[in-house]
Amino acid sequence: MNRIRSWRFAVLSAVAVAALLSGCATPASEEGMTAAVAPVAMQAIPQELRGQVAVKDVIGGKETNPLWASNVGSEGFRNALTASLKKSGLAGSDQASRYIVAASIQNVAQPLMGFNMTVTMTVDYQLIERSTNMVAWKQTITRPYTATVGEAFIGSERLRVANEGAARTNIATFIELLARTGPGTK
Repeated sequence: MNRIRSWRFAVLSAVAVAALLSGCATPASEEGMTAAVAPVAMQAIPQELRGQVAVKDVIGGKETNPLWASNVGSEGFRNALTASLKKSGLAGSDQASRYIVAASIQNVAQPLMGFNMTVTMTVDYQLIERSTNMVAWKQTITRPYTATVGEAFIGSERLRVANEGAARTNIATFIELLARTGPGTK
């Protein structure tokens, strides 16, 4: 009888510790997803694009259920993309910019659990010329980010950090590719 009680206590203790370590899921933050673009990439931005890009739409994100897992929401990603464009010098007025960006989050591949959690994010970007409503440039970007136990001990927080990192590196790559291969580049 004591063995059964000991076994039940051990199982219940393990479940309680797992629940404590998992925590509640929080969405990827805008600040955590905002990219800091390398100065070299910023210098490569053609004059034609400087201050001429605004974000139109972001679709495909998922809202976070606090009882399940952290996700990347469309509105949060849109705000992080807008802030990243501002930091890079690309952002223009929502109404007067020459180009608008439409981004579609295609996939956010997340692990169920793990010590190091790698999230891989795929986003389709389209740069649309406002005056003609024609696609001037498009690119699909897939980027991973691995969050370690050192970055966040609790699993749900580690997943959020991995989501933010995948979004941040995806946005940074978008801006760098746009600067090198977008309209107005030679």
